[in-house]
Amino acid sequence: MLRTGLGMALAAVLMVLPAGAADKLAEYTYQDTKDLVSLVEDAAQRIETVGDAAFAEFGKPGSRWLNNETYLFAYAPDGTAAFHPVSPELVGKNVIDLKDLNGKLLVQEIVDVAKLDAPDANRWVFYLWQDQRELSPIWKASYIRKAITPEGKVYLIGSGLYDVKVEKAFVTRRVNRAVELLQSAGKEEAFRQFRDSASPFVFLGTYVFVLSETGETLVDPAFPNLSGRNMLGFRDAVGFEPIRQLVDKLKTADEAWVQFLWPEPGAVVPSRKLVYARKVTDDGEAVIVGSGFYIATPIWMKVEEVSPWRQNQPG
Repeated sequence: MLRTGLGMALAAVLMVLPAGAADKLAEYTYQDTKDLVSLVEDAAQRIETVGDAAFAEFGKPGSRWLNNETYLFAYAPDGTAAFHPVSPELVGKNVIDLKDLNGKLLVQEIVDVAKLDAPDANRWVFYLWQDQRELSPIWKASYIRKAITPEGKVYLIGSGLYDVKVEKAFVTRRVNRAVELLQSAGKEEAFRQFRDSASPFVFLGTYVFVLSETGETLVDPAFPNLSGRNMLGFRDAVGFEPIRQLVDKLKTADEAWVQFLWPEPGAVVPSRKLVYARKVTDDGEAVIVGSGFYIATPIWMKVEEVSPWRQNQPG
């Protein structure tokens, strides 16, 4: 687990990352995220080089791998814990049925990375968990990497982060995964999973939604009993119509970003929110699959990656 940035100890490491690992960091904005990915990628490379002997290194207190800030964990593809320095009693036990507080099968999510084709496949797993420093459970994000030893054994190595800042990459990856499910399993099964709080599609306080190409809600986990609402007329805190712009953009593109102003749950002052969506054709019918998140930077700070919301306003 990584609770905060690893600081200067990792800064030097990031400067000498192999090209492939550096490419994996390029899609992220925040240093805490990059530090976590760097840690797990380096750990995976140790497993690929020395095999099971890497676990002895990962278990040394005060090391880069195990300290007050971080630890690693590893599972075999069947869900057996192979390494866990914080809960060593789990090692050797099959914990495939372990669930988070929403009922999500989190170890199953972790070991599913072994099914991905690439030998260095990776995935983020998001789950609601009890941080011992907090009274209430909070979201945790773990970066998982497949690693294959010289003897051909497969491990899923990972580390996690509480209080994670939501990255654009988290949202695009989750929407892309939702689109893959929709195309492979069909609407009925995909929509069922999108609505299920124990599925991978409810994460970090947000969710995957589905709209018709004319703006009606088909899947809206935030308002499950209000399916079919037309959202084209929805206005944000300054009168901007983000759903209308999203639908308009997707008339000529397969994917789009829209930014608008809206208060976070429990807040009064609006924050910037980004929505990413893709247009997908299923059985000849086009639908819009998307997800949104609140930007961690203050409302007054310019965000370079996406045009400021003012550029989307009339006048």
